[in-house]
Amino acid sequence: MPFNSESASLGGQKSRRGKSLATEIRNQITEVAEELIKAIEIASLSNKDKVLYLKAIMPFILSKNERVDANHMPTEFQIEIIK
Repeated sequence: MPFNSESASLGGQKSRRGKSLATEIRNQITEVAEELIKAIEIASLSNKDKVLYLKAIMPFILSKNERVDANHMPTEFQIEIIK
């Protein structure tokens, strides 16, 4: 079967993605997670557990770094000495 606009259209109709969770289920999961986080007594954790806890929550606290493209960096610059 050749690949053309008709076969592409038919292929696009077939989704391999799973169905998304219902909003109600997602809200319930969020509530359970929040209750579990509030129940953790951080002061009673060992140093190793504190580091693991921090490692687990860091992706949700900090934004992901954006990649800096070196091609957009200036390659020439001027230095002016003022006396």
